Amino acid sequence: MATSTPANLLLITFDQWRGDWGDPWAPVVALPALAGLARQGFTARRCYTSSPHCVPARLSWLTGLMPSQLGVTRNTSVNLPADAPSLVRELRQQGWHTALVGKTHWTSHANPRDLRDDLPLLRELGFEAVIEVAGPRALRRLSCALTDAWQAAGVLEQQRADLEARYGGGRTPAAWAVRPSVLPLELYPDIWIAQRALEQLAAMPANQPWLLWVSFVGPHEPFDTPPPWQGRNRASTLPAPSPTPAWIDQLQAGCELQQAQASWAGQLTAEAMAACRADYADHLQLLDAQLSQLLEGLASRGDAPRTAVAVTADHGELLGDAGMLYKGAFLEGAVRVPWIYRPPAATASKGHQGQASSAPLPLTGLMAHTLRSLSGGGSLTELRHWAAQQAGAVVEFGSERLLLQGPRKLAVDQHGQPLWAVHLGRDPLEQGNVISAQPRRWSWSPGWRRLRRWGRRLSAQQTTTHWVWRDLGR
Repeated sequence: MATSTPANLLLITFDQWRGDWGDPWAPVVALPALAGLARQGFTARRCYTSSPHCVPARLSWLTGLMPSQLGVTRNTSVNLPADAPSLVRELRQQGWHTALVGKTHWTSHANPRDLRDDLPLLRELGFEAVIEVAGPRALRRLSCALTDAWQAAGVLEQQRADLEARYGGGRTPAAWAVRPSVLPLELYPDIWIAQRALEQLAAMPANQPWLLWVSFVGPHEPFDTPPPWQGRNRASTLPAPSPTPAWIDQLQAGCELQQAQASWAGQLTAEAMAACRADYADHLQLLDAQLSQLLEGLASRGDAPRTAVAVTADHGELLGDAGMLYKGAFLEGAVRVPWIYRPPAATASKGHQGQASSAPLPLTGLMAHTLRSLSGGGSLTELRHWAAQQAGAVVEFGSERLLLQGPRKLAVDQHGQPLWAVHLGRDPLEQGNVISAQPRRWSWSPGWRRLRRWGRRLSAQQTTTHWVWRDLGR
């Protein structure tokens, strides 16, 4: 039954959690907390980020804008202006208490500094209470409450030396080697964030609607999963990396995917990727345990029945697919992310829970719709109605776009001209480029023709109505 009572939201985000390894309807590893949420709400099984790089994806989270609208379409050193659009500021202005624990990356992480200097900016963007943490790599140069805790425990220099040894030399095998964390369990970043988030959850007001955004820094590498989760998974029980498609080498020079794959050629061994994939799976189970604690903390609150929960990630992780690590490509492992939404119990209708969509849906739109629906109670019916109206999903990277409708995905250049295309229904591992491998199907199929027309329309709209946010402090 719908209600107009404003809803609270516990928003839980992760860094680099790929969607196929976070799909509770086809689990790769056991994730009981995630699966429990899915049984009580709505899962977008094909949710697509706005960008396969974290800075533009995270700017889209907060602003509701696409990377091309912001003028930031790949990772770069930027500072979001205090008067930038903010979905969280909208909520705060409507009377929500807003708090954040974890990673934002809405400011530059390029140079040594203290993240607590960002507090005035984050308040202008809409947050009243903030405990900000940088990602694992950036913690070797940035300071925050977590690094203070490392220093107090006498492990700061050792941890920073380990991070520098991994990443100071650029892209070398040291960067993805799996080895034990030097940190005590309670100071492992995601566990520390969960504990601070539980404290903040207990402090949220009971007489005012609220948003608590918990932004974990994992499963971003280095995973270094600590005991008791370390070693729970073996590569032999996990999906193998997808082979490198031969068609990528045949793409035109300058194509993002062709450049990305060429940059990794010959660098990764099968043994190294097997170790990474097992470590990644261990880390997902660590994160699921933290999610379980947050849900238990929420259940103990009197306002739990009017509190929604949403779970997602900024982008995926290739984990050796097509011979690559990290992200920065339009392949499924990098652009598909989890999305699970459990509505407030007060709005839940019998028969409307435990549902899923297999249509491609845009993460930026899902985030914006969810945050703006809280004033009307955050019902699942509204979200499902919104999802049913979507034409597809769009991902942006550099000057290229990825268009997704049904099982079809098409990469186009800045002019809307096709670069490559894959039919996921027939080719889930993306081993064939339909444009070159099936030219008749590509030319005459109504589905591909619709997708090409959509791409041309989007390109024309960008040319005529494109709004680029100003300099962003670069």
